[in-house]
Amino acid sequence: MQPPQVCKVQLVDKKPLNAKFVQYYFEYVSPASVPFAAGQYASFKVSEHGDRRSYSICSSPEKAHGFELMVDNTPNGLGVKYLDGMQLGETADVLAPMGVFTIADDPSEEQLMLIATGSGVTPFRSMVLDLLQEKKDQREIWLYWGLRHLEDLFWQDEFQELSETFPNFHFHPVISQPTPEWPLCRGRVTDCLAVHALPPKAGYYLCGNQAMIKEVMAFLPTKGIEPQHIHHEKFY
Repeated sequence: MQPPQVCKVQLVDKKPLNAKFVQYYFEYVSPASVPFAAGQYASFKVSEHGDRRSYSICSSPEKAHGFELMVDNTPNGLGVKYLDGMQLGETADVLAPMGVFTIADDPSEEQLMLIATGSGVTPFRSMVLDLLQEKKDQREIWLYWGLRHLEDLFWQDEFQELSETFPNFHFHPVISQPTPEWPLCRGRVTDCLAVHALPPKAGYYLCGNQAMIKEVMAFLPTKGIEPQHIHHEKFY
């Protein structure tokens, strides 16, 4: 796996996805490109005192000349304020790529279950694009994504289009506080998992809030899933 490098990147675009989430587009200035694996993240220097904040990359590794981030702006912490204050064309110092939350090279994981809440979907977008478009992975891949409100959803059109283009990809958004007409899964992610078949020969990848990760890690073994096939992002 590529070791992290000290890099300079330039902000080339930022796009509000809704009231909570913003997508940022960065291009490398030096070096000109940095290979990364789907699921890795970049660490930004966000203050003159050397404070750092880390953000998962949501773009495909095929685009090594830059990367995209998706950030939940509601905590409004140091990192959010730093990114929000960046102007187009401004540069930032980053360490990248970092992290080991990547798809395991494990032939026994014959299917993949990606389970996220909120901004935890970020590394999974990178993984899904890489697996389907670049690696042509033929395994069945499920993405379960929990959000509180319907208006929090984004990328749903992209994920739906991917599911139509690649029949082995299945997208399940889960809304915990839905409107009455919401036709799909409602409640917590575990409520949705409880009513779907859970393949035993699969890798389970979890990313999101700590409460969800603890709940799903306790739930999966009750369904016969072995601990070595449960992977979670320790960065969150």
